[in-house]
Amino acid sequence: MKKKKHTDGPGSLIMTVIFIAFIVVGVLCYTRWVDISERKARLVEENRQLIAQRDALTEKNEALLAQGARGNDDAYVEKVAREQLDMVYPGEIVFRVTGQ
Repeated sequence: MKKKKHTDGPGSLIMTVIFIAFIVVGVLCYTRWVDISERKARLVEENRQLIAQRDALTEKNEALLAQGARGNDDAYVEKVAREQLDMVYPGEIVFRVTGQ
């Protein structure tokens, strides 16, 4: 009678554990890669928004600097004081006409 070879043993158990370890490592690497990809996409979008915000603030700063340069002009200061702040010189009388 022939003896059957027993293929299960310590060698195949070690191979199974190594195979499972490779699968676990592969899954962990994949999930880490997905997390990094999502984080990169969020950071790229945040960077785009910050660049747009910086550009808007740069334009606003340039406009304010130009307005500040005009603020040194006495005629401009008087115009703003009269139109926006309703200021008048002492002794002036203001007549307002309403449409009613």
